[in-house]
Amino acid sequence: MSASYPTKVLLAFRSGDRCAFPGCPRQLTVDAPAGGDPVVLGEAAHIAGEQEKAARYDASMTDEQRNHFSNLIYLCGDHHTQIDKQVTHFPVDALYRLKSEHEAKVREGLNAAFAQIGFTELQLATAWVNRYQPDADLADLSLLAPEDKIRRNDLTNGSRVTITMGLSVARLVGDFVQNEALIDSDYPERLKAGFLEEYFRLWREGHRADELFDLMCEFSQRGLKGQSQRSAGLAVLVYLFEKCDVFEK
Repeated sequence: MSASYPTKVLLAFRSGDRCAFPGCPRQLTVDAPAGGDPVVLGEAAHIAGEQEKAARYDASMTDEQRNHFSNLIYLCGDHHTQIDKQVTHFPVDALYRLKSEHEAKVREGLNAAFAQIGFTELQLATAWVNRYQPDADLADLSLLAPEDKIRRNDLTNGSRVTITMGLSVARLVGDFVQNEALIDSDYPERLKAGFLEEYFRLWREGHRADELFDLMCEFSQRGLKGQSQRSAGLAVLVYLFEKCDVFEK
């Protein structure tokens, strides 16, 4: 048994697609030279080892615990090798601390970049919209207020901060959506359809709470590189969190 694909996606998102080792500047997804699918270089390194002879193995853990997101740290191949070869320098507690500090910095950076968002970043963040068609069969629900959605979905403070920061630029996103609708009247519904399709796919797979929210955040940032572009993707998600039935279920 190894970490599932959604777990690895979640780990990469919370790590900002960068190696969590202090001072390592490596971005861990690289574009193909002549187009095509990007290559993921990052590795989901186990903090407490996965197998009996692995570094920092803990016999008291279950396989599920060993491959859970909380026991994984996102690293480049070089630093994955280093922590496993220099076990005395990288005990479990130290790696948990590295993981926590790195992921906190990533979230702080994304939240701070909301102030850098403009129409250009929002256009890049929603370039995928034309792949979707409005779904006339989607029923309108009685929308919940953001705070009610947060409670209903058992979202913790980290998600709450991102939602609060995203709501601070909701008017800008709304103006952008209205501007795009002048060119393509179906644009708002295309945007909604794309997010709802991914939301219900993840829901059917069993994802809930912060895990579901962060996987939706990862979807909103897919293919985006710059900090302001990635935060623009988050801003669109939070706009829909407030304005439509994403996270209503």
